[in-house]
Amino acid sequence: MKKFISIAAVLTAVCLLGGCGSSGEKAAEATTESETAQIVPVEVDAEEYVELGEYKGITIEGASAEVTDEEVEEEIQNLVLDYVEYQEITDRDTVKDEDFVNIDYTCTIDGEENDSYSDTDIDTQIGSGEFTLGEGFEFEENLVGAKVGEPVKMELTFPEDYDDTDVAGKKCTMEVTVNAIEEEVVPELTDAFVKENTDCDTVEEYKKQTRKELEESAQSEAQDTNEQNMWEQVVANCKQIKEFPQDIVDQEVANLTAENEEWASYFGMDVEEFIEEYYAMSLEEYAKDTLKKQCVQDLLVKAENLSVTDQEYKDEIQIYIDDYGYEDEDEILEYYTEDEIRNELLMYKLLDKLMSYTTITEAQAETTAE
Repeated sequence: MKKFISIAAVLTAVCLLGGCGSSGEKAAEATTESETAQIVPVEVDAEEYVELGEYKGITIEGASAEVTDEEVEEEIQNLVLDYVEYQEITDRDTVKDEDFVNIDYTCTIDGEENDSYSDTDIDTQIGSGEFTLGEGFEFEENLVGAKVGEPVKMELTFPEDYDDTDVAGKKCTMEVTVNAIEEEVVPELTDAFVKENTDCDTVEEYKKQTRKELEESAQSEAQDTNEQNMWEQVVANCKQIKEFPQDIVDQEVANLTAENEEWASYFGMDVEEFIEEYYAMSLEEYAKDTLKKQCVQDLLVKAENLSVTDQEYKDEIQIYIDDYGYEDEDEILEYYTEDEIRNELLMYKLLDKLMSYTTITEAQAETTAE
């Protein structure tokens, strides 16, 4: 039995939840240079460590796929806001609170200009909070009373808990020039505006299309949530009959560290902090959890006698070509292995099978106590 793409990876847009464990025969080798260098697939005999629990006849509360009139209207207004223009106000030159302004700003840290926090020709609104990073960084407040064309110097401090750890807690000098005080000009939503900026001819047609798109998105999100809730309940029903050896856990920790390093750094964290923040468990606990889930997954595939046929594989290759612009199978296999594609198909099959055994009840309406 080869290494499977984890169900958790199928259930999420980014592969943050899946582990590297694999039960049975030797796992498939990693296919990218970084994976080959850092990730060593773990071999686990699922039946030695986990006993399947009840996975048929589960009941979950269905996620709501409702789309409200307010959500449709908000989405429609977002179209209008995409085409907002700004016109210069010329009858005064002093900035007031809530003014729209066009600014240039330069940030200096430790005597050197920092390009990441410097920019030109930026439209913003005073008091909007766009530049509010926390106490000690009162950027917008310092522009009230500024005059057009006259630079304003501010001595500010980045918050200690700021996401960008390179500047967190550091003092900086911001030099800001207000290029213009502006008024926001919002276009009117008319048939002519819709026809010019969308593929619809009328406002009414655009509203119907918007509702349809929101409903499709809501239904997809609800399905993902239902599958996730079902899977968590299936795993909870299973019993771990033996602890994983420490060397296997250590290897899974190393694998998860390699997998999540880039995401963790994106949020200004190390992997340990990232896992604790988003999954409320230590990295070692998370490794044990992913190993257990992998075992559950392997046992279910075996129990349901699931496999992927050659025709199903060929059909999937055609989808890659038709929907994602690949020229042929050879080009696809430059980026993915055949095992990866087959294993992903297998996981979708397993999810579909498990959902067919699951009863989904209607979501209970929330009530507010008087």
